[in-house]
Amino acid sequence: MLFRSLLHSLHEHHPQHSLSVYVIHDDLDPEERGKFVAFLGRFLPSVSLLQADPSVLDGFPVSGHVTVSTYFRLLLPTLLPAGLQRVLFIDSDAIVTDSLLELWQTPLEGKALAAVPEHRRSCADHGYVFGEYFNAGMMLVDLEVWRQSHLIERGRAFAQAHPDRLRHWDQDVLNHVFAGQWLAVGDRWNACPHLYGLTGGYDLSREKLTPAEIEAIDRPAFVHYAGPGTVKPWHFRCPHPWKNSYLRHRAVTPWADIPLLEQP
Repeated sequence: MLFRSLLHSLHEHHPQHSLSVYVIHDDLDPEERGKFVAFLGRFLPSVSLLQADPSVLDGFPVSGHVTVSTYFRLLLPTLLPAGLQRVLFIDSDAIVTDSLLELWQTPLEGKALAAVPEHRRSCADHGYVFGEYFNAGMMLVDLEVWRQSHLIERGRAFAQAHPDRLRHWDQDVLNHVFAGQWLAVGDRWNACPHLYGLTGGYDLSREKLTPAEIEAIDRPAFVHYAGPGTVKPWHFRCPHPWKNSYLRHRAVTPWADIPLLEQP
């Protein structure tokens, strides 16, 4: 349950707001579920655990370490309450480091979602121009647009026809279905490890960074530990400058005593 630290950080930066939180899962151990609900009940007024039905995603390709659960965010239109108009989706391997209210109030102008464009090198690797492909680790979603998009059917058809293009699985599906239908927001709303020189050999010379990238480095609102191995803050050798912020939130959870990966 990586999102326990994330949710604690979300509450810390929005103490006066009545947050409604929805956690999507496939199969929680009853003992862990009880401990998790008790922990969240200490600081969140409304938490709903939504169990996804993996069979709905039959036909979506998986391989290696990837399971069908990686596609669960495609189920947002059907899992969330019908009356809900918008939702802020955030990946579990992240923490909130500032208020997200400005992002939450962003007009979507009829588009399906708002997100941060994937960084330039990743876009080139995927055959996209920078700004045409978004990182799905944080999305402000217009649920009505998603409900009318036939997302599962269109996504399954794309995934089956182009399995070679699924380097990031559901993220690739979403970028295909909502191509040209999303609003780009600044990098501080999804500050990924490349900004800190941790992935991809990224050139961090200030004169080569965009103003949005500089702002994200100097004052991120949402730090996303996207990447493998030591990029994750629960790895003992993680060099991420925001590692200790994650560990601070982890320290107040009932799971604080679990050793970090490769901890001596």
